[in-house]
Amino acid sequence: MVRTSIVIPTYNGASTIRECLECIRGQSFADFEAIICDNASTDGTSEICAEVAAADQRFVHIRNDETIPVLDNFKKGLNLSRGRYFMWRADDDLTDEHHLRETVRALDGAPDARLAVSTVRRINTTTGREAVYPVPSPAGTDRLTRATATLLGCHPCWFYGLWRRDAVFDALTIVQSYPYLWAFDHLATMRAMANAQVAFAPNAVFVQRIMREGFYHLDPVERLAARKAYVALARGIIAESGYSAREKSALMRALEKHADKRVAPWFKTHKRALQMKVAKYFTRS
Repeated sequence: MVRTSIVIPTYNGASTIRECLECIRGQSFADFEAIICDNASTDGTSEICAEVAAADQRFVHIRNDETIPVLDNFKKGLNLSRGRYFMWRADDDLTDEHHLRETVRALDGAPDARLAVSTVRRINTTTGREAVYPVPSPAGTDRLTRATATLLGCHPCWFYGLWRRDAVFDALTIVQSYPYLWAFDHLATMRAMANAQVAFAPNAVFVQRIMREGFYHLDPVERLAARKAYVALARGIIAESGYSAREKSALMRALEKHADKRVAPWFKTHKRALQMKVAKYFTRS
């Protein structure tokens, strides 16, 4: 059985998919399978994927007969995978050549960890702006300190880190009752973050390329609703944890700061939502 499964969901990604797949082929850690879930692409993506799969037996190209919902395509690859460890890879993202090796080492070295993540390098290909987001460095080694640092120092690309297989299925169960794509990635990693079960691979680099406009942005009223739903689910995870009452209270405070940063800032979004409602009122009048 392979150690690691990598699933690449793609749809009309011809401009980036070859580079993405070649990046995976070039990893210094070679014990993996790569499952390409081609969501009925029409732009030449399918031909590129088939070519790579024919050249490297570790790659499997599966093309849907028709386009299915994005999350269903992500799940399809997970259900087909066989590895003890698992990661998704967006068709326009890259890593350094040792990323898989380093994240495998991080999980191997932390038996209780659910997820291993690396430094993130974010590149906006339109503006040319770049930013680097290192993994957190907790000031202490106790569980609460590590969980707090993780909540406040997380990045949405952690969703594309290296998971233990059973933890992925649990993560998807958590987000089933969350009706938004906004902050979905953070919520999927919430149990790992809140329980200090994220392992860090600081010397590895995940390269996130922003190449197209997101389609899941929300207006202020919707973002407030998303924040409320997100915090309620996260509070439930913290409530089920083994922390003391004092520790849970401290982690709840960290959660509010996390939600302000990663979902919607409470005060500013309330203000914008009110302005939007007032503007709509006067427009109708």
